[in-house]
Amino acid sequence: MQNRQIVGIIAIILGILVIAFPLSGVSVFSFLAGLGILFLGLYFIIGGANLWAFSKGISVTYIILGIIGFIFGIMLIGNLALFSILISLYFYIAGFMLIIAGALSLFARVHPITKGAAAIMLVLGIITVILGAFAMMSPFYVAIILGISLIIDGIAIYLNGEEFIGWN
Repeated sequence: MQNRQIVGIIAIILGILVIAFPLSGVSVFSFLAGLGILFLGLYFIIGGANLWAFSKGISVTYIILGIIGFIFGIMLIGNLALFSILISLYFYIAGFMLIIAGALSLFARVHPITKGAAAIMLVLGIITVILGAFAMMSPFYVAIILGISLIIDGIAIYLNGEEFIGWN
């Protein structure tokens, strides 16, 4: 069995687990996201302190950014409501960007194939905004969205739909 098939199977299993245990699955993602932001905040604080001799302005900016990241990371760890809001915000931003780009491309493109791609982009933007609304409603919907995404990606990777550098 090749590495990508193992990764695909792991993604499928994780997707099923997230759907089967939605609050636990979202809690894990929330914990990992919070921990990542917390460590990034610490990195910026340390980096800012090391830049003090070079530039006090840059140093202070890094330290402030690090403190904000550190506090935000602590707030995010295990906070399902905040995690759901951030996920929905991400969906909203990405969705509206796709809607605007798709609509503009419908008017700007001439060839039928590129107009079709623009229409698909517009539809995907609308779907993404709808997903954002669901994510805002409940962490349960975030778990379902994450679980389905993991399962679909796991199947695609398992079936060798994507080659990655270094994967045999």
